[in-house]
Amino acid sequence: MEWLGFTQILEAAAILFGIFGLIVTYIARGVDGWPKHLCAAILASSVVASVFDLLESAALYYRVSLPLCRGMIYATTLLVPIPPLLVTAYLLYCCGESWRKSAVMYIQSALTGVLIATEIVGLLIGQIDITPDYTVRFGQWRVFYWILMIAITAVILFAILRRWKKLTRAQRIVFLISFFTPSYIQGVLVELLLLVGLVRSYTEQKDEAARQQARIAVLQMRPHFINNTLMSIYYLCAQDPEKAQRVIKDFSRYLQSNFTAVAQEGTIPFSKELEHTRAYLAVEQARYEGQLFVEFDTPNTFFRVPALTVQPIVENAIQHGLDPDLGPLYVSVVTEDAPDGVRIIVEDTGPGYAPTDGTPQFALDNIRERLKTLCSGTLEIEPREAGGTKVTVFVPLQNSEQQPGKADR
Repeated sequence: MEWLGFTQILEAAAILFGIFGLIVTYIARGVDGWPKHLCAAILASSVVASVFDLLESAALYYRVSLPLCRGMIYATTLLVPIPPLLVTAYLLYCCGESWRKSAVMYIQSALTGVLIATEIVGLLIGQIDITPDYTVRFGQWRVFYWILMIAITAVILFAILRRWKKLTRAQRIVFLISFFTPSYIQGVLVELLLLVGLVRSYTEQKDEAARQQARIAVLQMRPHFINNTLMSIYYLCAQDPEKAQRVIKDFSRYLQSNFTAVAQEGTIPFSKELEHTRAYLAVEQARYEGQLFVEFDTPNTFFRVPALTVQPIVENAIQHGLDPDLGPLYVSVVTEDAPDGVRIIVEDTGPGYAPTDGTPQFALDNIRERLKTLCSGTLEIEPREAGGTKVTVFVPLQNSEQQPGKADR
């Protein structure tokens, strides 16, 4: 295979990548309809054009019959201009425009048609021909070819610059490079752009799934907790009106924080989550007076966490740890600085957590997944040395607001 030079090796690699890209395009989820078919058309046309270009190169190198060589040149002439046209259509799609109504598409199509006609006529009248030693000779008509190529490039460059703000950074790079490279490279670049889009789509779907989980967690507020709280307030109104007012205020803050979390996207300041947790615990302490004691030691609150991170952990501790037969339940919430982040530690003196008891921990699993997705955090649960349960949440340093600590006791 001595005829395989650097260009031919690149073309062969592009063919293999194009075939792989076609498979990925049709099996990938999240790409449907017009973009899928357009990307497939770009890849297919690039692969076919590259195959015929390789065959033309091989035919000339091995000096097969002249008619066959001319046929390969005709085929390459017809196929090579197609991928740039399709890439332009993809550019318009990325900008939210229809190629059927675009002046750029009409101008480029007209110039491409003239370019193909120029080469075909040049082949027919001998301006482009194959010499007896099997080299391709270009006559004076080659000047027209370059003029048309420059005109097409200028139109495309103008189209990209005019739509610059509508494109993402990756799209700008790909489209600028693709229109100044051979057609077999264009298919590879567009496939890379498609893969980048798929990765972004997958990431966005995971983020949305995490947000949906947060909303579900909010909607799963225990009905009996709300009912019992309202009944406690009802009896307190007669027994201790001032305390009833405080509980109503705390319960209102708790509900407001829950409903705010439904619409919350991304992370929130830890101070907001701490306020939500305090409101919840104030309500629970009013309900279980003398049975529930809480301690906060949070010198660092200048970092961000997903909404509903600490409050559900504390709620889980009370739900599983509060037992009148076992005496009062003590719960502590602590923040500690770590070399590469911040740790939030929630401990309780309940009966303890046994990882092998087979009890599902839906609330903790929900928090663990949202921490991982939204801020690359972690959650670990383990038995407490003095009895009870210890839950440790780690938030990486990039989520810290980098402000000096402030005691919050």
